[in-house]
Amino acid sequence: MKSKLAFCSLLPAALWAQGRFTPGVKPFVTVDAPVVALQHVRIIDGTGAQPQEDQTIILDHGTISRTGPSAGAIAPAGAQTIDLSGATVIPGLVGMHEHLFYPSGGGIPIYNEQAFSFPRLYLASGVTTARTAGSLEPYTDLNIKRLIDTGKMPGPKLDVTGPYLEGAGSFAAQMHELSGADDAARTVDYWAAEGVTSFKAYMNITRAELQAAVDAAHRHGIKITGHLCSIGFREAAAIGIDNLEHGLLVDTEFHPGKQPDICPPQGVTRGELAGLDLNSAPVRDMIADLVRHNVAITSTLAVFEAFDGSRPPLEKRFLDALTPEAQVSYLGARARSIPSTTASGRWGWRGFGAFGEAIMPDMSEACGIRGQSDYEPPIPYNGPLAQRGERHQSHGLLAVGPPTGDDH
Repeated sequence: MKSKLAFCSLLPAALWAQGRFTPGVKPFVTVDAPVVALQHVRIIDGTGAQPQEDQTIILDHGTISRTGPSAGAIAPAGAQTIDLSGATVIPGLVGMHEHLFYPSGGGIPIYNEQAFSFPRLYLASGVTTARTAGSLEPYTDLNIKRLIDTGKMPGPKLDVTGPYLEGAGSFAAQMHELSGADDAARTVDYWAAEGVTSFKAYMNITRAELQAAVDAAHRHGIKITGHLCSIGFREAAAIGIDNLEHGLLVDTEFHPGKQPDICPPQGVTRGELAGLDLNSAPVRDMIADLVRHNVAITSTLAVFEAFDGSRPPLEKRFLDALTPEAQVSYLGARARSIPSTTASGRWGWRGFGAFGEAIMPDMSEACGIRGQSDYEPPIPYNGPLAQRGERHQSHGLLAVGPPTGDDH
């Protein structure tokens, strides 16, 4: 039997919604009493503690005021009581890589903003806080955040990432290509003043541009992440980057022909990585260096799932949410799935997720972290849509065994 899941961060907003939300949002509010008792629930609190069975949660004007065993629990006078026997309550998911755009299709490098549907889909998947991890329409993203914050549209709390910090050779017509270090600093200063709360460096940025962007972002008290190619992970850590996206798959420092500030062909580097020994000294040294510099990894494992034919396919209800073009693209990617092991017996596509298994225990032990939730509609690979990356098929938060995937 499938468990029912309730996302506790969704509930407080609903409880004091009446009178605050506009008519376009009220249909999403099913409980608007000021005080509510959720009875007979299982609580998974996200700390790693064992689940607590048969609990009651008291919500008082949008705040969880107390929890405890249902036996003997007395709901406050006037509270609305809801029997949730068989349901599990978990914290709202924090998505670290959640774009608000998707490929237009047809081989044209234009990416359509999904300002209406994606916030709803993320929220429906239990994502109650999301970092956009790169914007193609930053003003749109900022205005969506304001609409959500003021109760005028449904969606998660947004950490809006500024426009991609990209050098010459960008993949999308909507991207600005930096002209040098001064341009990088100026871009960060401008968008920090406009209200973005994070930045993301991209594949063709130079070391000088990244250094200027990192310095400018840190002056504003803002962190910067990167989906890199022209710069290796250890170079980026030395520069002062705070976060890196996608794991080992995009770290080009192991490419024997790597040139400074040049992004080598990805088809070549990914083929090389398929034969890389994750337990070799260079890889372990790189992981240790990231730990020393307190650089976090957003693994984005969900996107790689489209490349692993051994993973369960999408259910029909998820395929139905895709455009016909996206359906064809996704099914084609699965049909072309690369075998999970190579002729040399190395790790193949499935091993890209193994990097997460290799690096996360080291980083979590050293930094006191458990890892990060992550998702992004993949741009060149046309994999999963917004509602799918956070909860695989909506049934589980963590796959044990062969990993899943993600990219951008």
